[in-house]
Order: sequence, then C-alpha cells, then structure tokens
Amino acid sequence: MNNKHKKVWQAYARTAYNAMVSNVSNWGDPDFYRPITRLYYISVFDCAQVNHLGLISEEALNNPKERTHDHCLSPQFIGRMIMDNPDKYLKDYETFEKIFWLSCSTITVTKKENKWLSMLTENNGFDYKVFVPTNLKYKHLGIQLYKKQEGKKWKSAVLQESNLIPAPQDLLEYEKSFLVV
Repeated sequence: MNNKHKKVWQAYARTAYNAMVSNVSNWGDPDFYRPITRLYYISVFDCAQVNHLGLISEEALNNPKERTHDHCLSPQFIGRMIMDNPDKYLKDYETFEKIFWLSCSTITVTKKENKWLSMLTENNGFDYKVFVPTNLKYKHLGIQLYKKQEGKKWKSAVLQESNLIPAPQDLLEYEKSFLVV
C-alpha cells in the first residue's frame, strides 16, 4: 500500500474513532444505534478498496461487468461491537485502528452475490440478526473464491482451498448472541 492511501484510511479511522468516542454516552438509547453504526460504516465505505483481500468470486471472475466489492466483515455490525465494548475499542486508538483496518476488508463479487450476502444479516437499528456466522457466509451461499496472484491479472487467479472468510475471533464471539438459528 502506498503512503497516500495509508494516510487517507488512517484519517478516516481517526475521524470514526473521534465520532464514536463522542457518542459513547448516547449508546444506551436505541434511537442512536443506527446513526452511530452508520457513521462507522460510512467511514469504512469511504476508504474504498484500501484493504482488498485479493479474493474474487467465481461469478465475478467470469462476469467483469457485474463486479462490485463486498465488505466481508459487515462494518456496521463491527461498529455495534465497538460501541458495546468501548473499554476495549475506544480506550486505545491503536486497538481501534486495527479493527477499523479489518473492517475495510473487501472481496470482489457480483452485484447479485453482494445482495445475497447482505441478506444474511438484518438490521433495523435496535434489533440485529445474524443468520450465518461471518466466517461462513461465502461457504453458506456456495460462493467459490479465487485468489489473485501477485502482479498478475484476475484471469490468472487460482481457486482457494477454502471459501471461509478470515474473521477476527472477537467478532465471531460477539455475533453469537445475535445468531438466529
């Protein structure tokens, strides 16, 4: 990553951190859940593809005109995790910055796949439902992933042995209480 992009994403991370720290006292009010988590999501979204994982779905590989980017770790939900755990994520900027960077993780998929993936969670602000654990989303939908080779074009991408998403253990533990089975 070049220094220009590094500086940009860190500016978004710092701004998101400041916004979330300033809203800790509002977090207990359900009216604030969506606005606060949207602030976080928008900061991540505006960073564009600074942390692309070099992964592409088979469908996107074969349909370049239908490609889009999926934030595979559900940044808005991570925003909720951060606010529910301010002592861990909002007391130390470096810890926050690491989770922000992970939130920026994207994978190239088709627009149709992106829609399917978005349907694996439900968020009305206060209530949040997770229908499939984050690390299993692609596998659950049968989305096969390919890895881009260093310095080569997508057409030379190789099939991944696994289509499990590398998700932080904190996130997988946190989302258990939101899982709908």
